[in-house]
Amino acid sequence: MLYQTSLHVVGLLFMVAMVTGSPGDRSYVYQKCLHSCVQKNCSEYKINSFLESQPACTRLMGWSCQDECKYTCMWVAADAFEKDGLHVPQFHGKWPFIRLCGIQEPASMFFSLLNGLAHLSILWYRRFVPPSTPMYYVWHSVALLAFNAWTWSVIFHTKDTDFTEKMDYFCAFSMVIYNTFTVACRILGTHNWRPLAFIALFCGAFFIQHITYLSIYGFGYGYNMKVNISVAVFNMVCWVYLCYKIRRWFVWKAIISIVGIQALLALELWDFPPLFWTFDAHSLWHAGSWPLCILWYSFLIDDSLHMMKDKTASLLPHSQKTD
Repeated sequence: MLYQTSLHVVGLLFMVAMVTGSPGDRSYVYQKCLHSCVQKNCSEYKINSFLESQPACTRLMGWSCQDECKYTCMWVAADAFEKDGLHVPQFHGKWPFIRLCGIQEPASMFFSLLNGLAHLSILWYRRFVPPSTPMYYVWHSVALLAFNAWTWSVIFHTKDTDFTEKMDYFCAFSMVIYNTFTVACRILGTHNWRPLAFIALFCGAFFIQHITYLSIYGFGYGYNMKVNISVAVFNMVCWVYLCYKIRRWFVWKAIISIVGIQALLALELWDFPPLFWTFDAHSLWHAGSWPLCILWYSFLIDDSLHMMKDKTASLLPHSQKTD
């Protein structure tokens, strides 16, 4: 009785998927394959033999019998589309990716890891910049937020679940909105705490409003992308203005880093099937961003030392400044 009930539930889910899914998982070939695979391998009588035959790495990543059926049938349907001379569509909102030892999107996972490691450049920063520098602790907080965000990016691209997806997007936005506060600190100066407190409250409220909206009213990918790009472009304009105001030889590092990141973001808008079923637009964006991160820390070192020099000069007697 329990087995029959579960089959009815699976059948109902298939009907819902036909209406709400992506073109690939709505296809007849995929649905027929999935229904047959679940019946054959995922019943209470067959699940033990499935678990025994499942590779250790996929079991470690938490791939269930139903997940394995979805993955297998995705490629069955993809082959059918190609044989019919049709373009391979998305399945469940994603392009097909070849798994590597249970990792769902190996290229994006690897490049996310490189981006996280790139923020270890904060240790490089600490070697040259003394703690008395005005922006010293601000840049350390940025590094911590970045470590957290890229860690969730690694987890999400390893195994896509509703929770890991939300954590990836929410933590990524925390970096974007916090950059608004950091550029305000750099323009206004960390000593102007009143306007900075107002900006910090505004950024915090905006962040809470954004993630609350996405959590309650459904995750709107287009809306989330528009908000992130809008805030990122605003940050870029502020940094370019600051570079124009500083007019030091090292500002080219900041301009290349910031403008380069925005240019790479355009890949997110240019969606295409993965090359070799591994490298999609999102992974290529991550591949290009980690070298820019290292260049950015090089700029932070130069800029912080310049700020420290100005701070020291401001404390000298006027006669010594003239000399």
